[in-house]
Amino acid sequence: MFQITNNGKYTVDAAFTLKSTLSTEEGGAEGKSPFMIEPTEASLAIDETLQLRVFSFPENAQLYKDEVVILIKDNPNAVVLPIQCLGAKPSVAVSHDTVMFERALLGKTLTKTLTLTNTCPLKVNWKLNKIDALPSEFAVKPTSGTLLPFKEEGIDITFNSISQKKFLENITLEVEDVEGLGIKQEDKNIALDAEAFNITLNEAMTIEQVLDFEAVRVGEPKELTLFLKNQGQYPIKYDFTVRKKA
Repeated sequence: MFQITNNGKYTVDAAFTLKSTLSTEEGGAEGKSPFMIEPTEASLAIDETLQLRVFSFPENAQLYKDEVVILIKDNPNAVVLPIQCLGAKPSVAVSHDTVMFERALLGKTLTKTLTLTNTCPLKVNWKLNKIDALPSEFAVKPTSGTLLPFKEEGIDITFNSISQKKFLENITLEVEDVEGLGIKQEDKNIALDAEAFNITLNEAMTIEQVLDFEAVRVGEPKELTLFLKNQGQYPIKYDFTVRKKA
């Protein structure tokens, strides 16, 4: 808003226009301007002040410039007031499109951090959807908030390895303006990839299993065979130690 005051000794008749509305021969620029002014003309008495309102309705995320041109009756010199605005839309970037957890042995807990970055000059609200639909193995905190311009926030995603299973889940990031105008960023899908596994040997084998050599003649070797079968999904390493029975 501009305050226009008549400091002269006579009544002033003035007209207000935008440079962008002029023809190219008159110095106007090509392209649509997002600006509007109100009023477009006025008559000011001595010492009277007018509130010239300027509105902006940018359609794209870019810098717009224009000029308010004031034409005063019987004055050949126009008054020019530069104006500009930065068009912006809610925009938040994520550090990962897929949050990948390493394979976790049953009973283990892993936590990954997903970073949200506000990449626009606006304060925005964000929210993670589909959290309630996640399996109980996953926990996400926080699930909503407000991001200041060009600031970051970390979201902790925890995976608890409860039962042997592979997971490929999806959550959705929703971003919108804080004024409640319904201006939103396109929803982003974020995948959660995790796997819980266990180490399983042949069912017949137990920790207390005994290899009974029975009676062995002194000086004569005797062999017994112990069969190991990996019933899990991945290779395992094993080692044997001989302990004396207490």
